[in-house]
Amino acid sequence: MNQPLNPESHIGKYRLLRKLGAGGTSTVYLGHDPSTDREVAIKVIKQSFLDDPQHGAQNRRLLETEMALAGQLSHPHLVTTFDAVISEDAAYIVMEYVPGGTLEKHIAPNNLLPLNRVVEYLFKCCRALNYAQFKGVIHRDIKPANLLLANPDGIKITDLGAAIHMDSDQANMNVGSPNYMSPEQVRGETVNHQTDIYSLGVVMYRLLTGHSPYTADNLALLYHQIMHETPTLPTQLRHDLPVALEHIVMRALQKSTSLRYATWGDFGNDLAAIGHIEQNDLSTRESDKFATLRKLPFFEEFSDLELWEVLRIADWHKHPAKTVLMRENEMGDEFYILIEGSLSVTRGSRLLLALSSGDCCGEMAYIRGRQVARSATVTANTDIRIMQIDAHQLAKLSVACQAHFNQSFLYVLAERLRLSDDRFSKLIS
Repeated sequence: MNQPLNPESHIGKYRLLRKLGAGGTSTVYLGHDPSTDREVAIKVIKQSFLDDPQHGAQNRRLLETEMALAGQLSHPHLVTTFDAVISEDAAYIVMEYVPGGTLEKHIAPNNLLPLNRVVEYLFKCCRALNYAQFKGVIHRDIKPANLLLANPDGIKITDLGAAIHMDSDQANMNVGSPNYMSPEQVRGETVNHQTDIYSLGVVMYRLLTGHSPYTADNLALLYHQIMHETPTLPTQLRHDLPVALEHIVMRALQKSTSLRYATWGDFGNDLAAIGHIEQNDLSTRESDKFATLRKLPFFEEFSDLELWEVLRIADWHKHPAKTVLMRENEMGDEFYILIEGSLSVTRGSRLLLALSSGDCCGEMAYIRGRQVARSATVTANTDIRIMQIDAHQLAKLSVACQAHFNQSFLYVLAERLRLSDDRFSKLIS
């Protein structure tokens, strides 16, 4: 692992920096893309995989499928594929480099993640796989080794080598990692997105308990257990586990697809409920709002789960130019985050501030914990889009989420004080 290479090592236009890891079918290298001057992960396919006398043709089809998917899928929790090459003398796939390692290190009993982190990661996976299904793609090889840690709270799904379009004739090919295969995969039946739901359920079971739902000495026994035996209840392996989490993982592991989660939305919503998040968070409209907040500096320190909490209590509005949001001396307890457009903050006839996308106003009602007389008038200079939150609604948020609001408001007040000092200094100089 992490073995340095000869400085002259190249594949195509890419310089190979060091070996990151290897599997049965490929070796992954850290590389450098000279055209973009960025680090990339390069999966070099072993020639023996492509030339296998028995399965070579099938293996080539799988690789061609992965390459065909490159560029079709774009999601914050899916690894981006930049380039793919298959020729007589070389086959490789160039991907986004994600430096945090995989979830494999967190399925051991002595290195389990905090429960809230497990819920957050799995929720993000549901969002990504829901998107993939919307694009007509199922993964078929969901396992911890294919879930990469992007940063302390980021997760990305990789290795679309087994992925297929749902109308493909590959849909009944027995592809996947045995421990994470669904009963229908084991039986060689045609699969759909519910096989990925089952596999993510196995991942969840292992992240929560540090144990596999099935233990067998050979593949035949493992397949028998997957098809016919019920796993040990997670709470018997980990006594501090909330029963609600146990219900979720056991539903994902149902052998019958009629009893398993029917959609990624159902799976994600149950996970969201653990984090006190509003239902239907996987809808396009809410996902768009989430993506908008994720880009704003005000919410930079908020986790994804905390952003979903914010969306649960917020109202979004559009207003035309010249709309007055707040009037000087009027009472109010709501505050606003400006999403698009610009605002003027005035006192009397004097301009105090100009606000732009990401800025907030009306926060003193929250800071004082009650309705207050507004100290200024806030007027829209342009058509605006805003997020409105009633200050008393913040009490419904988690302690961590409230703490991040406090932190963000302190940053806002400190910055406005600095601007006031600058203006005062210019006046007296």
